Amino acid sequence: MYRIAVVGRGLIGGAAARHLAEGIDGVVCIGPDEPENRADHRGVFASHYDEGRMTRHVDPMPEWANTAGKSIERYRELEARSGINFYSPVGYLGLGVPGSQYNAFCAATGEQNGVPVERLNAAEIRSRYPYLSVQDDADGLVETNGAGYISPRRMVEAQTRLAEKAGATCIRQAARKIYATANGVDIELWDGSNVIAEKALVAAGAFTAPLGLSPVNLGLTTYGRTVVLVQIEGEASRVLQDMPTMIDTSIGAYILPPIRYPDGKSYLKIGVGDTSDPQFASLEGLQNWFKGEGLAANRNDFTARLKELIPVLETCPTWKTDTCAVTATKSGLPIIDTVLDDKIAVAVGGCGKGAKGADEWGRIAAGVVRGLPWSSEVQQSKLTRPQ
Repeated sequence: MYRIAVVGRGLIGGAAARHLAEGIDGVVCIGPDEPENRADHRGVFASHYDEGRMTRHVDPMPEWANTAGKSIERYRELEARSGINFYSPVGYLGLGVPGSQYNAFCAATGEQNGVPVERLNAAEIRSRYPYLSVQDDADGLVETNGAGYISPRRMVEAQTRLAEKAGATCIRQAARKIYATANGVDIELWDGSNVIAEKALVAAGAFTAPLGLSPVNLGLTTYGRTVVLVQIEGEASRVLQDMPTMIDTSIGAYILPPIRYPDGKSYLKIGVGDTSDPQFASLEGLQNWFKGEGLAANRNDFTARLKELIPVLETCPTWKTDTCAVTATKSGLPIIDTVLDDKIAVAVGGCGKGAKGADEWGRIAAGVVRGLPWSSEVQQSKLTRPQ
């Protein structure tokens, strides 16, 4: 029997498994590798099957800023110890518009945490980023002190490698059900086999609710998100070689600079998330979403905005869509709490921006499932499950 089983090997689950394994023996991490062919895959998916997630200290919510900062501090150590590079500190630019307080709130959390930021007017934005076309009333917020992006695929790989080096067992399968027993938990895998442990930490992201992996209703909402990928080649490669990550508040979009993907090509990515995104409660619906191409309307809207903001993209002929999913909570923060006596805990609800603070969220979750005293500046009451 294992002491603690982590169900889910994504960004938070992988981090939790590492923190647990480096503190105790008897840890098992359960989660599949990325499928080679999505169309033929009949199991679960994960939103970390991608090459770019924004990371930065500044955020409108202090809790996200705090956990991101602590995670960023550990990136280089994790890379060095695992031998896997996943972090690119290319900087961050927030593009504000009249009526939006997003940059102001981000600047405030930066100031509170001692993170240097710089405010720009429209002329200064154009001077520093000549490939951007912005309106005269635009404003900018710049963070260069560690902001950039991570490869979520490689970060999970790094966390898994370190967890295994510390003695954890990694079972590269998905969990189908979790049952409480007199002595702990019984975890049924998709191949019909079982894993027995004293405790379980559920960190299965968007598939937590559809699979019923939590014994209580966590009030999660799973949204399907469409992203547009632009293949960057020719003149655009030269023009955009120093591009930072960006938030475009005019449409609420996040934009990642050109990043090399597993097919050997470089893509710039844009995504927008709001409550008009499709919602999924069933396993089949979520599986079909990951196998599809997202919403055509999103592709049209995102394409138009990118060409307006970054005119050189007009020279790039190859545009495509991809899909991922966001697990939202009612509080706008992850739920990291025990849900069944001391046997089952959860760490779910990345709310579309969990990647940047994932290592710290995983550390907090590891402490919760072990029953250790609270050790975070984030108030414990803000991460508890809804009653």
